Amino acid sequence: MQGEHPLIGSWQLDSFELQTKDGKILHPYGQELAGYLFYNADGYMSAAFMNAARGRIQGNDLEAAAKSSSYDQFMAYTGGFEVTGDQIRHFVEVASLEVWNGTVQERWFKIDGDRLELLTQPLTVGSDAPVGRLVWHRVKRTPSAA
Repeated sequence: MQGEHPLIGSWQLDSFELQTKDGKILHPYGQELAGYLFYNADGYMSAAFMNAARGRIQGNDLEAAAKSSSYDQFMAYTGGFEVTGDQIRHFVEVASLEVWNGTVQERWFKIDGDRLELLTQPLTVGSDAPVGRLVWHRVKRTPSAA
């Protein structure tokens, strides 16, 4: 990516909602969220977020955890990206949602200081086509004192 675009950096998720055609607001991952979005200057992005209250499975057995995982409360994907004006295209190479692998996910974005808002195209969710709205804030990690 040429130059340092304002998207480059680390973002923490504040909110995610879906708005249906009739104006209803849904929170598919709940209202307590945890997640990050990263854009780097090499043209790659990665996003991962979840319902922060989804709980933790007891023990460290990966097979047991996989069987009881709250799959529908976690989303992650990564791949290349490109920006044109106020539109960003995510070229999904790896995704927790299998149907997204190999797709292009288009978003419209607005940056206001350290706040990033992303709007999706209408998504296919059952028979509805809601628009997603994700709000993030820029984060910078300060090195720990040695």
